Amino acid sequence: MYQVIKRDGKIADFDLSKIAHAIKLAFDAQEKQYNQDIIDFLALKVTANFQPKIQNNLVAVEDVQDSVESVLVQAGYDDVAKAYILYRKQREKIRNM
Repeated sequence: MYQVIKRDGKIADFDLSKIAHAIKLAFDAQEKQYNQDIIDFLALKVTANFQPKIQNNLVAVEDVQDSVESVLVQAGYDDVAKAYILYRKQREKIRNM
């Protein structure tokens, strides 16, 4: 299994449930109906999307997040992708304070 390079440079084991949770939060932010099967499917699509970016079994967290955005848009969930992007920008502002 691969690992994720976090922003602080630390390495963590890849956890698919974190991707699913982030997608779920974006759906909730838009008050959009979903079921767990859709969330799980989208999370798996994200892993397929960032496969080319894996080097030495490592992938950067930014690449994972970019893949989440891309998959949401490709699946027709533009509004959910926008909520996810806004959340990322808010977190970036907090980190840069």
